[in-house]
This record gives sequence, structure tokens and C-alpha cells, in this order.
Amino acid sequence: MPKEVHPAMALPLKELPVRDLPIRVRQPSRAGLEAHFGPTDPQLDVSRDPRVRRLLRSRPFQFMLILPNQIIFWLVIVTGLVGILAPTHNFATVITWYIWFCAVFMLMVGVGRGWCVMCPFGGFAEWVQRHTFWKRHAISIGLHLRWPEWLSKWALLPSVAMFLGLTWFEEYFNIAGPGDPRFTSFLVFFVIGSALITFLLFERRTFCRYLCPLTALIGTVGSTGMVAGMRTRDRDRCLTCPTKDCMRGSERGYPCPWYEWPGSATSNLMCGLCTECIKNCPYDNVGVYLQKPLTSVVAPVRRRVDVAWAVAILFGLVIFQQVNALPFYAPLDRWLNLHTGFPGYPNPVDYLAIIGVVALLVAAYAFGVREFLAKRSVALVRSVRRVPGRAGSFTSWFAPLAYGFIPLMAADYLARQLPRFWYHAPRIVPAISDPFGFGWNLFGTAHSSLYNLHLLNPQGVVVSQVVVTAIGTLGAAYATWRISGRDLAPLTSRLAGVRLIGTSAVVVAGLGVAALYVAMGGMQ
Repeated sequence: MPKEVHPAMALPLKELPVRDLPIRVRQPSRAGLEAHFGPTDPQLDVSRDPRVRRLLRSRPFQFMLILPNQIIFWLVIVTGLVGILAPTHNFATVITWYIWFCAVFMLMVGVGRGWCVMCPFGGFAEWVQRHTFWKRHAISIGLHLRWPEWLSKWALLPSVAMFLGLTWFEEYFNIAGPGDPRFTSFLVFFVIGSALITFLLFERRTFCRYLCPLTALIGTVGSTGMVAGMRTRDRDRCLTCPTKDCMRGSERGYPCPWYEWPGSATSNLMCGLCTECIKNCPYDNVGVYLQKPLTSVVAPVRRRVDVAWAVAILFGLVIFQQVNALPFYAPLDRWLNLHTGFPGYPNPVDYLAIIGVVALLVAAYAFGVREFLAKRSVALVRSVRRVPGRAGSFTSWFAPLAYGFIPLMAADYLARQLPRFWYHAPRIVPAISDPFGFGWNLFGTAHSSLYNLHLLNPQGVVVSQVVVTAIGTLGAAYATWRISGRDLAPLTSRLAGVRLIGTSAVVVAGLGVAALYVAMGGMQ
């Protein structure tokens, strides 16, 4: 019999069908595999390799991934506070704004939530919550509160609000300019402090799922990635498991910190890759699967409206960051400051207005497609009669069409980070020799000529941004075409028209994004 799990770590799963099974390891059945894997399900399980499997089942595994980043970001805090104020010489600003932010976006696009498994912010708070670096303790410290149910329905939107707030704060104090290194330290310390307080108030990784400023961005952009996350090998066995150790925990591991059940996963949106389900499963029925790019954009069985709004709002934010680099923006911002009495840049009115306009344009596009191509469709009328009030709703169109923008949004965020990387990434070489700017030369590179090296000139930067945007636009067109064929076909007899308008809309949006980068001319 399995050991009793502490009530604070239990999660009721009354809705799941359960029957008694012996707790022993056996190979997945062929019938179970055939029933589990559909045309869009990932089938490449990298954890089949015994060496990879042993590594993933090792308790110190995640600690060893987090530790290097933990050291780096505490060094960021210290060097930002006590180091030289010149931002281009201070390790805190160089590593954070020239290297880390761009690297995280590369990780999102390629891997998904790869950053979450090694994140020092949640990692530090989790060490405190569990009062251990990697060992399994039966009881964690803190109040173990549940995240309020009325907030759960908003899902990713609190994270979007946090990201909007921190981005405005960063713009106002020119932190990523980069500006005063002390503000970089304050920003990092704020995120770590917020994580720690949340971990001590709420159970598991509530902060990472709902409040982390990056979780909405990583979840949406990461759906373009090739890591599908933790999935079950035999879904029937997962459905009939009597213990649900992956969700409730066992002597082998903690309950899923992200509240995710591998048996129902159809995307990588919320899998933090922590490997606790692999450690817990008594049947060895959970693996780490790879997938084709964009699978988690196209394949989810259920489209989430919070994800759709997150995509629209985050797309609006990156468009704002392009617009505010154009010549007309500064006079507009000053005019608003004059009439609102706001003391600095950016004025909250135009900041929120530009973001809101882009988000509403995405929503209006979905509404327009529904009104002009679907509402009069015979297939829609029949579908509405079959499922009253549901099949033809605005959200049933908005969610799929907003998902189609994810590859373009992902490419836009990555392209926006490229100027700092191409112009200033080599500065990390002298910075690591003299991180505080005290005149040290720890590795003999403090006076390296790399400090003034630009990897690309402004024209090359613009070309790289346009190329990345083009790739994202093609991905968005492909995703929209596939999503329309799967999700919108039951709602309209004019599927060809929906596909044509949908793909045309993302192509036009992509051309607009590329035109903004050309107009910016490689500006940071």
C-alpha cells in the first residue's frame, strides 16, 4: 500500500475514473499506446534512454540546473548595488540586458518552459518552502493556502498584468537602456521577494503558475517550442491509476508543483519540466517528449480564452516597444505629459492605449471573421441548433484565431532583443573579469577589445530582425491555416474563406512588424 500523504500535499481528483491496480512497474501495452497517440501527439520520448532516465529520476537534478543561475542572479543583485554606476561596465546590467533576456527568448522559442526548470527566482523560494535543496520532506513550511478560485478563472492574466507593470517600470527608469545598475538589482530582488512571499503563503508553485511576470510570456511563446513536456506513455493506465502519485506526491517525490496532470496534457503551456511526475509514477509511465515546432500552438484540444487575451495583450506590448522608438512618439508622449501632469516617460495613457488598441484589433479581426464569413453559414446554424449558445460564440472564434498569432508574437519579442545582443553581447567578456568595476582583472580580460566590438552593424541588425519576423510570419500563417481547418471547420461552410482571411491577416501583421523594424533602423 502507498504511504499516506500529508493533507497539505493532497489534491482531490474526484472527477477521475479510478479502479484498483497493483503498484508495480510494467511495460506500456500496445493497445494503450495506440489509443493514446493521435496524429498531433508527440511520439519521441527522450527519457527512453536509460542514462537520461536515471538523470531525470535523480533528486538533485533540478537543483544542479538552478544552482548556476542562482549564483549569477545573486551576483547581479550585489554588483548592481555596490558596483560601478556606469551601466555598460557593470556585470549586473551587462549580463541581464545584453545576454540573459535574449537567451531566455531563444530558450522559449526552441524549448518552451526550459527556463522554468532552471529559474533562480522560483528555485530559491521553493528551497525555502521545502526547507531542503533536493531531498523529499513530507511537510513543507508556509500557510499552504489555495489560490482563490475566483482568480483561477483569469489564469494567465494576472501574470500579464505583472509583466505590463514591470515593463512600464523598466521603461520609466530606463533600466534596460541600460540605466542605473541599482535599478536592475531592485527589479531582480522584487521578483525574488515576490516569489518567496507567495511560496510561503500558497501551496506548491502558485507564484510560477499565476503571478510570475514571465509565465504568460513563456507559456504562450514557449508553445512554439519542440519540448512537449511530460506526457504519459499509456493513457489508459494513467486514467485507471488508483494513487495519482504524480498529482498527490509519494515518498519518491513531491506532488506536481504546477498542478498539471500528464494524463490530460495536449500542449506544453503549463508543464514546468520539473520531473516530479517522472520520479513519482509507480508504473514508469511518464516521459519527456519532443514534438515538431508549433505543435503546442496547433494541437491543444481545448483553446483557452485567457491565453487568447494574453497573446493579444502581449503582442500589443511589443508593438508599443517598437512604436516608442519612432520619431513621432516622443512629441506625443510630451504632449500627454503636458495635459495630464505626468512627470516622465512613458505616459501611462499612451502606454496602455497602444497596447489596448493592438489587443482590440486582434479581437475585432476575430469578430469580423465570425460576422462576415461564419454567422450566415448554414453549417453554423446547424451547429448552433445542436449546441445552443456555444458553437457560434465570439470566444469560439477569438481563441483559435488569436492562437494563430503566437509564432509572430514570439518572433517579434525575439527580434526586439536582437539589437542589444548584436551590439553589446561581447561586453560580457571584460565584465566577468571586473564585475564590480573596481579595477580587477580576474581572468585577464578586463581590458579586452571585445568591449567595443559590435557583432553586426545597424543594417545587419535590421536584416536579422526582418528575417526573424519573416520566419514568425510564416509560422503564424501555417498555424492559422491548420487551426482553422481543425477548430473552425465545424462552425462554417466557408472554411476556404476563413483560411484565406486568417492567413492574410497574419501576413499583413507580419509585414507591419517588419516595416516597423526597418523604420527603427536597428535602434535598441
